[in-house]
Amino acid sequence: MRSPYLPLLLAAALAASVGCSSSAPESTEVTEEGVDVDKNPLGALGALVSAGKDLEKYQQEIENMPAVDPVHFSELIKVLPDVPSGWTAEDARGESSEMGDFKMSRANRVYTKEGGQERVEVSVEDWAYHQVLYLPFIMGARFSQETTEGYNKGIKMGEDPGREEYQKASQSGNRSILAKKRYHVKVEVNNLPPSAFDEWWPRVKVGDLPSAN
Repeated sequence: MRSPYLPLLLAAALAASVGCSSSAPESTEVTEEGVDVDKNPLGALGALVSAGKDLEKYQQEIENMPAVDPVHFSELIKVLPDVPSGWTAEDARGESSEMGDFKMSRANRVYTKEGGQERVEVSVEDWAYHQVLYLPFIMGARFSQETTEGYNKGIKMGEDPGREEYQKASQSGNRSILAKKRYHVKVEVNNLPPSAFDEWWPRVKVGDLPSAN
């Protein structure tokens, strides 16, 4: 059941973030999990304060970064996982899009277990420091929820915020991280246990993604 506190906390988070002005090495392990509001409402208040501080820090750092265009999608394709033994993969796909001043590039690839129904899709998007996209990740990394059906939890990998979701019945879910304050990296799994996130994440060559020039 959805916590009655969660809408209030998120509303307070959005209000607190208005008016805010606002490196660790890449990690392949989850270093922090968000607070479960149902289990620890007082702890969630502390998480709310931390989220506001994170947002202000991100905004300050991003304001000092130079304006950049997204890297070409061919560069994003290079960081997608190689095909592991026992798996097959479709050809990697990529695209670049532009709407006014908003530009973004994206690449993805689908992997399938040989002779099975296990499936993984990995995608990488270059958000090019568009601040408006960051709030869900910074706030979402501080809060979690677990039910009999699965979980939806905020996480951090090093200093990179994100979320991890998993549904037990379908054995499906995704781990989504904002890497280097710029790249939205997502691993989606189907017909696989949650341990597949830890198995596949190190295969994404996040360290090869360029930072600001």
